[in-house]
Amino acid sequence: MSIRGRSARLLSVSTMVMVIAGTSTAASAPSLTRVSGASPFADCAIQPLQGEMNYVNAEVEPWLAINPRNASNLIGVWQQDRFRFGGARGLVTGASHDGGATWSRTFAHFSRCSGGTAANKGNYERASTRG
Repeated sequence: MSIRGRSARLLSVSTMVMVIAGTSTAASAPSLTRVSGASPFADCAIQPLQGEMNYVNAEVEPWLAINPRNASNLIGVWQQDRFRFGGARGLVTGASHDGGATWSRTFAHFSRCSGGTAANKGNYERASTRG
């Protein structure tokens, strides 16, 4: 997707989420910036169902939003540590204010692995980006 000469595209490549960002010309290609990293939920005690696997350090179903008023502001969201039968240990968010050159990561308390509790209405074993 190109906005005002900047391109931003979210890629899911095996176990990483990367963004192609920056200005590109015919002589140069945009650079890749790694957004994801080691799972913040790797030590979570939620176990897979019988016969199921949990893919620790895997990121799937990435989404990217670009601020229509300032294309330098990007937000990406992905499922972290996906379970084979559905859902993930948590949802991670990456935010950039410089067109994707640098990113910060955080996560909401949507599942027990990400700090969810009955009190904050996040007392779920799994989180998902789909309804």
